[in-house]
Amino acid sequence: MPKVKFIADNIEVEAEEGKLLREVCQDNDMTIPFGCENGLCGTCLVSVKEGEDNLSEKTDIEKETLEAILAYEDQRLACQCKVQGDVTFDLD
Repeated sequence: MPKVKFIADNIEVEAEEGKLLREVCQDNDMTIPFGCENGLCGTCLVSVKEGEDNLSEKTDIEKETLEAILAYEDQRLACQCKVQGDVTFDLD
């Protein structure tokens, strides 16, 4: 099973492959705020420190939102990406 590490909370957990990062965060009480949970508000913006290739490709909605909020290349919306391998992320 993939390992998901959240630096801000110093938490590392195993996650089912294909599970939304949002679900992993919520299931493990990680302190990431979620608003709409649909990729529109940008509340759950995280920075991927390692394993960016282990997340699903950006959806069209995610791309539009990231562009609108002027996100950096290493940033993703936790509500939109699926875990496909080990990943380490943090808040900025």
